[in-house]
Amino acid sequence: MATTATKPAAEKENRVFINDKGQGTFICPACEKGVIRDLSQFSDVETAVRLKCKCSCGNVYRVLVERRRHFRKPVNLVGMFLYRSAQKGLTKGLIKVQDISQSGLRFSVNAAPEFEVGSKLTLEFTLDDEDRSQVQEDCIVRRIRSNLIGVEFDNLDHYGKLGRYLFR
Repeated sequence: MATTATKPAAEKENRVFINDKGQGTFICPACEKGVIRDLSQFSDVETAVRLKCKCSCGNVYRVLVERRRHFRKPVNLVGMFLYRSAQKGLTKGLIKVQDISQSGLRFSVNAAPEFEVGSKLTLEFTLDDEDRSQVQEDCIVRRIRSNLIGVEFDNLDHYGKLGRYLFR
């Protein structure tokens, strides 16, 4: 059914999400027929996985295998982090939120951070919604790549402003 491939610039790329069982549902864009395939071999791959698929109707299409649990919304939001360490006490810094999902977000900082993976932060930022809603979320640092930081929210239930923003 599928082989790995690179994405040509002009062709639309569909997404296939890996579920808890390591499977993905491929839906042909031509005939809308769906088929479930085992994708567990791609679960731990860190780079983007693109597959070229051929449907039983003869249509060939490309997909990007998504290993994320939740959709990521690209944003450009400004805010700040608050980090409390035993050595320096409370440290504040400016952040630029680049994308956000139900489970966490990615932001950039201007200088190398003083915190490390596993550190607890409080993030405060303003949404670009109609009300310019203020959000404050406690989170745990899960990834640091140079000045890009990936965090997971302590609370994954978003019933307030952030939830409305994510699901609009």
